[in-house]
Amino acid sequence: MKIRAIRTKVVFCIVLFAAILFSGLALAGGYYHIVQEGDTLWDICEKYYGNPWLWPKLWEMNPFITNPNLLKPGDKIKLTEEAPFIRPAAKEENAGPEKVEASPREVKQVNWWSKGIDVSQLTNVKAIGYLSYDKPVPLGSIIAADQERLILHEGDTVIIELQDFSPRVGDLVWAYRVSRKLKHPHRDELVGYAVSIIGNLKVTKALENSRYQAIINESFRDVRVGDLLTMYRPVSPCVIPTPAPEGLDMEVLATKDLVEIVGQFTVVYIEHGSQQGLRRGNLFEVVRPREGLPDLVIGYVLLLDTRPNTSVGIVVESLRPFYRGSKLRPLNWGEAPHYLSQMQPCS
Repeated sequence: MKIRAIRTKVVFCIVLFAAILFSGLALAGGYYHIVQEGDTLWDICEKYYGNPWLWPKLWEMNPFITNPNLLKPGDKIKLTEEAPFIRPAAKEENAGPEKVEASPREVKQVNWWSKGIDVSQLTNVKAIGYLSYDKPVPLGSIIAADQERLILHEGDTVIIELQDFSPRVGDLVWAYRVSRKLKHPHRDELVGYAVSIIGNLKVTKALENSRYQAIINESFRDVRVGDLLTMYRPVSPCVIPTPAPEGLDMEVLATKDLVEIVGQFTVVYIEHGSQQGLRRGNLFEVVRPREGLPDLVIGYVLLLDTRPNTSVGIVVESLRPFYRGSKLRPLNWGEAPHYLSQMQPCS
């Protein structure tokens, strides 16, 4: 009995040490990371997955986080199991659901472009924007520039003012503009705002009264004094195509830059998001209903980013032009568009 008690204590100490070492817990419902002083979502993703660009997914899964760079020590960060761990979280006995063998559909997902495809050849993922049902509340704005010009460029120095957000030197913020409120393509109702990302600014110096000096790090269109600012939320250009959930009735609600005719490489905004089960990499067919005949497939859309209730996709193949309001349905996984097989895989 004494030997058994000593053995139990040793096992307990080993498990406790592993939990402290990896700062993670496997609890019912998934894996967690316990925040340590100085942790950021970027660092956590680098630690567990070897891919810091997964941080927007963790932010989406942990809505209590207000700033991904300022985490509170002791908080539990739920980890995604959609990407393979390179450094495992400590695992409690009998924690979490029992693992099951992948279905044939899931096996095909793993084998096909398992490294992902590089969509940077299709669009600049930093500038895809998004659809918001509510008008975004800015963190601040550009209030002045060193140069007396209407249009500012990369490398120009500006003064920004931020509320309820204290960035560190080197942090990035997005500059953006918001469209008028958009009408639903088929119904007499309003559906939200198209948010255009016009560039990002790098903080170079803290000033007084919530003001900072910054430089325009990248500009995707003209940047002006008065443009609004929000949290920087990068999107990785590496996307792993994956089957979409069944049973969603979806439409294209809007497009980037509000273009009317949608064709190949057009960025589109869709009415559902992560809360409805969508995720990056989902593939959809664009279909045109025909009375008495099967729906006509007129294009394919790949999701590049998801938010809680909206998503951003790109038309990877267009068989004919279409418009806002066009119907989307999950792609039959055995009929992935030929175009994807020609794309450059992620390095």
